[in-house]
Amino acid sequence: MNRFALGLCLLLAACSSAPLLHGEVVDKVHAGMTPDQVDQALGVRSYRRASYGNGTSSWSYKYRDDANIHKLLHVIFGNDGRVLRAETEWDPDVYSKGDGMRR
Repeated sequence: MNRFALGLCLLLAACSSAPLLHGEVVDKVHAGMTPDQVDQALGVRSYRRASYGNGTSSWSYKYRDDANIHKLLHVIFGNDGRVLRAETEWDPDVYSKGDGMRR
């Protein structure tokens, strides 16, 4: 039974985790790139994609920088389908203390 539980935990962890990039991935993404160029530059598919009413969209990637800090890279595409900008933030799944509400 213990082997089954361990196997199930490993399987669930593998399914729920996003591909993790390493290094300074922000330097690989530039304004004007196409989605195919972004995919090629980063080498993995984003773990979250969103589209907005004004025609823009965003792709988010999890990565660990050279200082081993877990971050998110958000690539924002304009309504022409090309990169407008790339933004980063510390990964709230790693560094957040929760929803901030006391119970």
